[in-house]
Amino acid sequence: MRKKIFIAIAFGTSVRDVLRNDTFKVLKEQENLDLVLFLQDTGEEIVEEFGGDNVSFETILPYQPTLVERFLLPFHKAILRKKSKTIDMGSMDGNTKTMDNLTPLANFLKFLLGYRNVNKLIFWMYRVFTKPKMYEDIFEKYKPDLVIVTRVLSYSKDYSIMRMAAKKKIPTISLVSSWDNLTSKGFFPFSLKSLVVWNNVMKQEAVDLFDFPKEKIFVSGIPRYDVFFREENFDSKQDFFEKNGLDISKKLIVYATGSGTIGRSIIDPISPERDIVKFIADTIKENNINDSVQLVVRLHPQAKPEHYQELINRKDVFVHIPGKSSQFQDRLFSKNDDVEFGEYMKYADLVINFGSTVTLDAAVFNTPIVCVNFDFLGERPYKISPRRIYEFDHYAKLKTTGGFDISESREELINDINNALKNPQHLEENRRKIVDQQCVFTDGKSGQRIAEHILKIINS
Repeated sequence: MRKKIFIAIAFGTSVRDVLRNDTFKVLKEQENLDLVLFLQDTGEEIVEEFGGDNVSFETILPYQPTLVERFLLPFHKAILRKKSKTIDMGSMDGNTKTMDNLTPLANFLKFLLGYRNVNKLIFWMYRVFTKPKMYEDIFEKYKPDLVIVTRVLSYSKDYSIMRMAAKKKIPTISLVSSWDNLTSKGFFPFSLKSLVVWNNVMKQEAVDLFDFPKEKIFVSGIPRYDVFFREENFDSKQDFFEKNGLDISKKLIVYATGSGTIGRSIIDPISPERDIVKFIADTIKENNINDSVQLVVRLHPQAKPEHYQELINRKDVFVHIPGKSSQFQDRLFSKNDDVEFGEYMKYADLVINFGSTVTLDAAVFNTPIVCVNFDFLGERPYKISPRRIYEFDHYAKLKTTGGFDISESREELINDINNALKNPQHLEENRRKIVDQQCVFTDGKSGQRIAEHILKIINS
């Protein structure tokens, strides 16, 4: 008897994490399995790459939360704030006004009922006071046996699919898409048969924050890193430098930007990263870096290329814009983009970033890392200062490894750059601790592990 799985892809990054690795490959190869992919982009290229006799496509739709849901999300965060510093600080924008107003009620209910029961109350309120309506016809059309969601944060596009699955009492697996998701954005564990996380840090967060049963949490490793650990199709350093117009006689600094929202506030509506990058480029031009170097600025899939236009014609500066525009809100990477990113991380002499996941990417290749941690545009009130990001739960835990330098001023940034280029072994052992803490597995089989876990559930 054939079985059907819904896979909801809410962001372009989930194409890389789920579809473009062994998770999807193994599932697609199953003779008795039909897959229905929910995507924003269902164009010819997507269908050509991921289509097949047992694959169907549906459009994933935006969701507008109801009045009750608009109340429940900040109220849930008010419940969680004492357990998550990221939530308590209002995440990056520092806006806690609504949550502050709801905190007295949240604290009273926690005192009256206890933390565990208040969590249960929140989920009960979602079920009783919010009625799922979207996708009912699609569920009736396919009658899925299992639903897989890949985001389910702050009413992301797969939220409605999970809610309908709960209404239909269909088992659901959530693949947590990033290391900061559980501690920063809230979570909706409706009808979850299993929660798949990267590592044991995230597993413990799910237990501590949401009282999620340990036995239902599966630690997979980081599927997007499978291509890194295998180093499949990686060019040699010589070929990579030639292909990208780089000078192999010069050392390579890679600055990897954030999404474009990092560091923004009511004072600074545009991220300071473009100014940080310009400062580094000027520092190179003024010969304040001791080595002969070149700078690659690699943009995040949600960063705005126009913010970096003035750097494009600078000597020894290369602006790399991976992926292409699509119907997803972030640029959609190809398989070659993923390989090329791994090559940048492997062949860089130094990777610089501002509170980004790129710290993990660089650590995989034991590449020295410097993180910027100061108010580049002038001192800001701490409540909205970008400096807070290193106190957020995910980065605070990462800091315990000691695997990267944190620059607290412009002068420190220059010194840290020079030191990393001169002493690449600096913090080498601690970078291995990052890999142990965050990756868990280094065998390049995380996607396969997830697929086997999904098959075990659907076949049971």
